[in-house]
Amino acid sequence: MLAHLSGFILACVGWLPPLAIYLAKRKQSAFVRHHASEAANFQFTLLIPYVIAAATFIGLGIFVPTLSWIGSALFALIWIVAIIFGVLAATSANKGQWYRYPVSIRLLK
Repeated sequence: MLAHLSGFILACVGWLPPLAIYLAKRKQSAFVRHHASEAANFQFTLLIPYVIAAATFIGLGIFVPTLSWIGSALFALIWIVAIIFGVLAATSANKGQWYRYPVSIRLLK
């Protein structure tokens, strides 16, 4: 559950706690390994839109400063998505259910 909830607390580096949990517990519990890898994969996937939002914020801030709020809005939107899916996954993990994020690049198995 901690692996899922740490993602939206730490935003852009939210992949660190799930990866640490995955590396520490992967041989002890298949359930923990599954949820830690799912959380890490989802957080790695969220890095792509975070980079796009940062580029948008910086690019618009340089060339059209009045529109740089769009990059900030993208950051907020990504963070809200991370909160929603993280809470759904943590709730499932707490109930003992296996959860897969609907949109995630599977880097860790």
